[in-house]
Amino acid sequence: MTATAILIHGAGGGGWEYAKWQPIFAAAGYHVVAEDLVPATNGLDHTTFADYVTQVQQWLPDEGPLVLVGASMGGILALTIAELARPAALVLVNSVPPAGVGPSRTAKRYPPIVRWANGPLEETRASLFDSDEATIQWAWPRWRDESGAVLQEIAAGLPVALPPCPTLVVLGERDTDITYQSGLALAGWAGADVHLYHGMSHVGPLLSRRAAEVARAVVAWCGG
Repeated sequence: MTATAILIHGAGGGGWEYAKWQPIFAAAGYHVVAEDLVPATNGLDHTTFADYVTQVQQWLPDEGPLVLVGASMGGILALTIAELARPAALVLVNSVPPAGVGPSRTAKRYPPIVRWANGPLEETRASLFDSDEATIQWAWPRWRDESGAVLQEIAAGLPVALPPCPTLVVLGERDTDITYQSGLALAGWAGADVHLYHGMSHVGPLLSRRAAEVARAVVAWCGG
């Protein structure tokens, strides 16, 4: 029976963030799902974390083994879905930690819509410092605005249960959005294996020059 790999993207991104991972999972025999999270029917400014959870639930296969992969915001989504779907394996990439795990976070207030679309190219170049120029130029126009309510829920901390399956935490040592120390705390809480990549950015596991290497290591860990 074909295994399914659901790849869940981070805030302000899309399924396109996994463009370097999808062919590697597919070559290992997985049916790959890397969809875009979309605003709720009443608009992005009214979209909540629960809306995203509902969307990911709709991507779940009817049968067969399941691997959940989540990056950044997608990581806390994957942890939430793991409580419901009982995957065979869980991969968390520079993931948002759940409530009570890692260093305490400062409370934040966000506007109803956080404007990330059409930002300066230099911001993408700075974020993707470990990517090649072609990837930077390709990613730049693809960022999207994000729901402030979702970001506020994440910043406040979302409670989840311990993963019910083998878990891998993938970390970029130069992640300035979610520090790798936070990721190590997440791994300790979850009893997870760790792949730590020195010199790698927040989005680096997915889009850096070494993204294919990271993806192959993840697939190997999953048993592919």
